[in-house]
Amino acid sequence: MPKSIDVGRRGVSRRVLLQGVGAMVPAVALAAAVEGTAAAAAAPTADGAVRGTFSASGYSWTSQAPGEQGFASGVVFLCTAGGLPAPGRRVRFSISSFDAVAGSVWFDAGTGRKAMDRRGYLDLDTDAAGTVVLDRWLRRGGVPTTAVAARPVLRAQLVGSEKILASARLSVI
Repeated sequence: MPKSIDVGRRGVSRRVLLQGVGAMVPAVALAAAVEGTAAAAAAPTADGAVRGTFSASGYSWTSQAPGEQGFASGVVFLCTAGGLPAPGRRVRFSISSFDAVAGSVWFDAGTGRKAMDRRGYLDLDTDAAGTVVLDRWLRRGGVPTTAVAARPVLRAQLVGSEKILASARLSVI
């Protein structure tokens, strides 16, 4: 009979206990190493900070005929990290006051003839140059933004982050 750890009580043998601990130690050490690496990789550095800019500080388009919608062209976003292009970053683009300006400017994620509902935000990935061209998704309608007394702003932020990388005014005249 194996020798018990607690004298007088039947318990787990030392050998079984040591085997269990021996099996767990590498997993605990690996988890600690991975967590330390992830924390080190996620730690912000002064020269590696993620930044973003739109190609202009504001965008303005003429309104379409009532009932029509057109593409809002010329909107380009550049994402950089440490001064270099940041490819493959997921960026959330959102329109402030979307409820008020849904007839003026919105995102449409539909493909082909089937259009989806108008959206106030859209998540897109940056290309190899760290850019996103919004012309394909951003739409403008027949309602001028001044008619709804709103001054919408297009914002960009990394998905999962609270920090706004860039913003630009939108207007439909």
